[in-house]
Amino acid sequence: MMARNSQEVRNKAPSTREPVASPKPESKSTTDAQTERAKGIWEIGADGVNRCYIESVPVEILDIVIRLSITNPITTRSRRGLKVDRTVHAVFTSPPVDKVAQHRLRSVCRTWAKIIDATLREVHFNGNRAPGPMFQWDENMLEEEIRVSALIDDNADEIIPDEVRRTRLDLERIPAGVPINLTLIKPRYDARPEPKGSTRGAGFMRPGVTDMVNSVHKRDIATLTVHDDCDTAWAQRLLDDEAERADQYWQDENLTQAIAIMKNFHDVYEKMHATQPPKPYKTRRRTALAKKEDEKVWKKLHTLRLMFTKDRSPADPVFIKLSPHNFPALRRVELHLNEEQPLHLWVLPYSQLTHLTIGHDGPSNFILLAILKLARLSLESLTVRAVSEYAIYGRYKYERQDPPIEFPKLQVLRVCARNNQEALEQFLGALTCRNLRTFGIRTEENAYDIGSLTPALKLIERSGCTLRELYIDTEERRSLSDSRALETLMRDHSDALEILHLHGGLFNFDWLNDLTAPRLRELDFICFGIRDRKRGSYFGEKPRPEAKDFALRLFRWIRDWATAGGGSLDTQNSKSRHSQLAVRFCAAPDDVGYYGFYGSLDFLEAISPPQEVESIQKELVVAGMMVEVEWWVGEWDVPGYNEQPSEQEEVEAKQ
Repeated sequence: MMARNSQEVRNKAPSTREPVASPKPESKSTTDAQTERAKGIWEIGADGVNRCYIESVPVEILDIVIRLSITNPITTRSRRGLKVDRTVHAVFTSPPVDKVAQHRLRSVCRTWAKIIDATLREVHFNGNRAPGPMFQWDENMLEEEIRVSALIDDNADEIIPDEVRRTRLDLERIPAGVPINLTLIKPRYDARPEPKGSTRGAGFMRPGVTDMVNSVHKRDIATLTVHDDCDTAWAQRLLDDEAERADQYWQDENLTQAIAIMKNFHDVYEKMHATQPPKPYKTRRRTALAKKEDEKVWKKLHTLRLMFTKDRSPADPVFIKLSPHNFPALRRVELHLNEEQPLHLWVLPYSQLTHLTIGHDGPSNFILLAILKLARLSLESLTVRAVSEYAIYGRYKYERQDPPIEFPKLQVLRVCARNNQEALEQFLGALTCRNLRTFGIRTEENAYDIGSLTPALKLIERSGCTLRELYIDTEERRSLSDSRALETLMRDHSDALEILHLHGGLFNFDWLNDLTAPRLRELDFICFGIRDRKRGSYFGEKPRPEAKDFALRLFRWIRDWATAGGGSLDTQNSKSRHSQLAVRFCAAPDDVGYYGFYGSLDFLEAISPPQEVESIQKELVVAGMMVEVEWWVGEWDVPGYNEQPSEQEEVEAKQ
């Protein structure tokens, strides 16, 4: 890789075609000149002194290499099975850029540094690495008060943390006009030593953060992600410095008050769309005014992600307005709010959004459905988290009587429900999506008599759509209605189904009989169904089906699917079919549950799967299929589990 020195050039073997005289000795000045010319083909390193002896690489290849080298991989696998929450963007918890690797690659040469600055659009600020000054709280200060200094960076005399300086330098290095993906994790902090997080007025800006954000033009920001464990006030100030005060407070304790609040919301929304930007006149004053207004426009912002984790509300409720004029390119919005953060606080340009994620622990579907009605014509993907309606005293009960809301372009719908079956049924019953292709549902608690899949099935049948991807993640184990709904889904959508994820307890096995799935390419199962057989025999109970039975039934179905109902796995037709399918099966104890399995439980231990399961897995793997199996049990069950005889040994013992 190193350049040849001048001695190697002089000693090169001459051509044999023509006689060449012996080379004459060259002067030292000539050697130095050749050396300088040889070195001239290499660039000076980023430090401006040392030369870089790396050969030039095409910019397209460099761009790929740099992205692969400095982009942190997003973790999709946990220690136990698959743990992916598709309702929350990974950038909230995992920085997309490895800053150390980025700095090293920038130090290679000026060309590399220039390419990184021009093509790397990910700038990530981690507030956990930027401590702020602490102060003693004044007991006479009102608990609800938010000081202006909490929102404005006026700490010029404080020491600016290195994380802020590095992030600002990353922003300043990017040439003007290049789209930027900016992520801000915890831009504010709790400045009180004790007690932590007990008041709503404790969100103070970290020194230098506001100036850091303002160092880049708004028109160059393409995506903006803000994760703040304080309230929404600073994000409001950043996005809309002319927020409009609301006429109603957010204690929507009855339906009449909620309707009044939403009327106020719609008034602001209609006013926002009716307002037209002033036409600039050819005068200095008008030109200056138009230029000032143009600085407020986020011309390239197409994705906005906001997450607020604490239950702190602003002291003065205001409507934050993201108008179509100031956000003309906005298409994707992720809004994750806490229970105390009002959903109707955000007046967005819903009529132009194609992807919308709403995470809200609020009390009602009334406001949620009213907002979705505004976005129904443009939405292509919708994710709703925590559809719940708490049965708390003072909360109103909303009974929807309007016809279903039709979403003509919606292709992806994901729902994360919690706590209330009636609210889930009401929400799914209010939608119609005739072009739906991907459906995902995750439930934490369900009613045993109805289950979560039954209202989902009604939505799909009412829409008349055909699913290609189906994701089911539920703790439900006893709902016969869900088993019947799953059978219906498999029968109606089997021909088009490509991806199937089923995480939860044991379902009735009969739904596999209706699954032909010629286009299937991905199967993923997590089964909470490992039971202690000794415990069943101790109580005189008949052993019930467990995860092993389901795994055997599933793998036998996979073998039949790969061979199209018969024949050998080694045939050419079989190989061409099963090479497209990836299978993963994970089993866990029946009494652990979803949170225990994914939580910090240390007593779970991975063991080899049962012999029958391992045998058929190896058969499929040898044939060329991608089949993974995980088996988790409590550590105290490991010795006894390994001592249990296999199914074949039990049959032989009875004979």
